Amino acid sequence: MENVQQAKIVWTGDDWELHFVCKVEIDVDEAPGEKTVGVDLGINNFAALAYEDGHSELYPLNCLKQDDYYFSKRIALCDDSNSDQATGLNQKKSARRTHYFHTLSKRIAQRCVDEEVGTIVVGDLSGIREDEENAESKDWGIHGNLDLHSWAFDRFTDLLEYKAEMEGITVEQVSERDTSKSCSCRGRKRDATRVERGLYVCDECETVANADVNGAENIRQKVSPSPATDGGDRSNGWLAQPSTFLFDKETGAFVPQEQVTS
Repeated sequence: MENVQQAKIVWTGDDWELHFVCKVEIDVDEAPGEKTVGVDLGINNFAALAYEDGHSELYPLNCLKQDDYYFSKRIALCDDSNSDQATGLNQKKSARRTHYFHTLSKRIAQRCVDEEVGTIVVGDLSGIREDEENAESKDWGIHGNLDLHSWAFDRFTDLLEYKAEMEGITVEQVSERDTSKSCSCRGRKRDATRVERGLYVCDECETVANADVNGAENIRQKVSPSPATDGGDRSNGWLAQPSTFLFDKETGAFVPQEQVTS
């Protein structure tokens, strides 16, 4: 028991369970490569990935938004927000979110292995970017508000770090300052860059990009600068056309958006 770091009793809604967090030694593989990927964490797209060799991926929060709306309605119908029924519903919602974080962090680590990535660069969201444009997306009105705060981003980053470490991949956290306002192809900063939600347009080099992917690429370049920011010529089409993967509750896996049926 000397390796036990934490122990807690958890009520599942049906039974009490004793959970242990233990420190164990694991075999760590060599880094799958020397490439980098930038990861921008947010509230509409929970993760946007920009790879060094020029392609990008989005992981929207579709399922967690649906869960938040569903469980908020169910909890509102409870006689008491502190009742066993309300507590059980909150625990189920939390368990689904934790499963999403585990599944996504595992997928990103595996994608990095596939793409020969040795370093994951993640934006530090300790301030949750209250002063940036995407702060307004915290409010989803009648569709419910997903209560994602700093602990959720920290929790996900912790999961990503240990899953990446098992694959020999390093995770570095960098400041997100100005990453949503700067052009990832030329490095120019503007105060107003989104002509509509989710779109970034640079009036200097005419780069059109998904705003979250542009941010992810700026985050990546803080560790591995691109020649494009030094005046080089680089196609930016991939910035505007990321592959999108949605979480499929039936299979418990991420699948291309076009494969998800309503």
